[in-house]
Amino acid sequence: MPGPTRRPTVLVLDDDEDSVLILEAALDASGFDVRVARSWREAREMLESTPTDALVTDLSLGDGDALELMASLGARRPRVAVLVTGFGGAEDRARSAEAGFDAHLVKPIALDQLEHTLWRCLTSSEQAAARG
Repeated sequence: MPGPTRRPTVLVLDDDEDSVLILEAALDASGFDVRVARSWREAREMLESTPTDALVTDLSLGDGDALELMASLGARRPRVAVLVTGFGGAEDRARSAEAGFDAHLVKPIALDQLEHTLWRCLTSSEQAAARG
């Protein structure tokens, strides 16, 4: 009988407390090991010190934005990064893709949409790594 599988780690980054609580509860219930950061600096420290499978972040943060965060991480970025924002134009989507985000979701989002996106991106990432 196989051993238990590891829950993928997800860092939720948002400076809005209500959003953090909702995302944390929903993702935990969906099988993720959820960690929370409430600022750009806190998220960067966490991502640099702790292996993280996925990042879910708002675009605008009190001390920077998520595009800057991704650029600052370089090779230390998580396997999967999902941006959740109110900006959904073609230029916005192009900038997030260029910054290294795997998915760009426009608010308001359905929690099941976020969960599905994370699992899909993580599965794709694992398959790509297996192909080498």
